[in-house]
Order: sequence, then structure tokens, then C-alpha cells
Amino acid sequence: MYLKYFFQLVRWKNLVLIALMQFLIKFYFLSNFEFATTLTYSLFYLLVFATICITASGYIINDIYDYKIDLINKSNKVIIEKYISIKSSKKLYFVLNTLGVILGAFLSFKINKPIYSLYFVIISAILFIYSKYLKGRVLIGNITVSLLLALSILIVLIFDKMHPINLKQINLTNTTQHIIIIYAIIAFLINLIREIVKDIEDVNGDYNNNLKTLPIIFGRKSAKNVAIFLGILSSLTFLFIVFNKLKIDTIVFGYIFLLIFSPLLYSIYLLNKAKKKKHYTKISTLLKIIIFTGVLSIPLISNYFLNV
Repeated sequence: MYLKYFFQLVRWKNLVLIALMQFLIKFYFLSNFEFATTLTYSLFYLLVFATICITASGYIINDIYDYKIDLINKSNKVIIEKYISIKSSKKLYFVLNTLGVILGAFLSFKINKPIYSLYFVIISAILFIYSKYLKGRVLIGNITVSLLLALSILIVLIFDKMHPINLKQINLTNTTQHIIIIYAIIAFLINLIREIVKDIEDVNGDYNNNLKTLPIIFGRKSAKNVAIFLGILSSLTFLFIVFNKLKIDTIVFGYIFLLIFSPLLYSIYLLNKAKKKKHYTKISTLLKIIIFTGVLSIPLISNYFLNV
């Protein structure tokens, strides 16, 4: 029973999504093109595990500091104190966070890049600072957590560098790097929208705990307009990618249009109409699904460039 609530506390579904995203980037972008890369498979698994440990610890410390707020915003989902004590939660945070940093440092030394250890130390510190100080600040907290999601994509590219040996591989390497960066940018934008939507959804609990989120300082309507603007910006980004990077590939275009672009437009429509907490909950779930379908597009995109 304790294990069940532990997995809920660390948001196991989100952890699986991050791991899946990193695996697909590794095996469909970095390994599928027969590049020589920095990380062996065992070292790559270590990178994923270190990332998951630090991310899980971030969820725990966030719930510890958000305990009172969550009692108002989502009392039915509270784990801290109800099933796992604050004392035990702090121990879990310490163990997972320390394990993630140590494994990250070990990995950095193994690839002769000890300076890369700072990535794990800094990410760990940012997660703590976010939970304690930044979460309730106008847009700063939203941007921080969205940047960390984008970094979970880019960190694979940072650690598992490609080593092309001929002109064709050099061109393909550049294209692959650009595509991975585009994925990171889109993940950042969509998650930023979702973070703002969640702030609107949780405005009552945040207000009672003196947080200074976007909807509290500038009102729900202004926060909603910012989210809509970001949704339009994300949609235009998708159009740019489709028509400038993917040309006229029917399967890839169909997937992006039906499972990413159309749901994103629908979320903008729902945002415009949203008035109640349940409306924002629905939009937040839809945006999470869009991130998931975006991740699942990686094999299609990889196959497209493999056959160009």
C-alpha cells in the first residue's frame, strides 16, 4: 500500500513520459542514423535514471511545501501526511535527490566531462528553489518548470554527442540537432501554457496562501489571454515546422495535424470559453495528452529524415 502512494507522490506517469521521451530521442534520433555517439547504452540508462531520480525528488519537495495549498486545491489527491508523513517524505526527497546527483556526477566523470556534474547539482538546486520560493511568483515559476522539461530533452543531446565521420552524416547531425531543439522549444511552450492553466485552476488555494501567480496579480482573464497567445504561438510554430522542415510527407503531416495541431487549436477554443475550475482541469489534461502525442511523433519524424 505504501508503495502505491509513493508512486503517486513522485508522479510516476510523468516520470514514465520523461523516460520515454529520452529513450525515443536516443534510439530514434541518435542511434537510428548509425552515428558514433558518446554514451554506451549502459551509460545512457544511467543518465535516464539520474534524471528520473532528481525529477521525482522535485515532485516530493514541491508537495511538501505545497501541502496546505493542495488541501484546498486538490484535497482528494493529497498524499503528504494523509498516507506518507512529512518526515518520511523529506527522507525520500533526500535519498532520491542525492542518488540522482551522485549518479549524474559519476556519469560525467565516466565520459571525461566532470564539469557536466554541475547540470545535476544546478537542476536539483533549481527544483528546491522553485518549490520554496519561485512557485508563487508571476510567470517565473511557470517558466522555470517549463525550462526544466525542455532541459530533460536537451540533456540527452548534451551528454550523448554525435560524432559524424562524413559529409552526409555531418548534414544529418545538424538536422537532428535542430529537430531535437525544436522538440524542446515546443515542449517548453505547451508546458508553459499548461502551468498557467493550472494556476487559473488553483487560484483559490494559491490566493489563500498569499501566492503571487499570474491570475492572482492580473486576474483570470489576463492569465487566460496570455495562455491563448502562447497557444497561438505554438500553433504557428507547428505550421512553420510542417511547411519548412517536413515538406509534404503525408503520414507525418497527418499525424501532426490530427494528434497535435488540431488538439492544440481545440485547447485554445476551450480556453476562450472556460469559466469554471472543471473547464481548466479539462484543458490541462488535454495539453498533457498533446505533450504525450508529441513525444510519440519522434519515431515518425526520425523515419522521415532517415528516408529523405
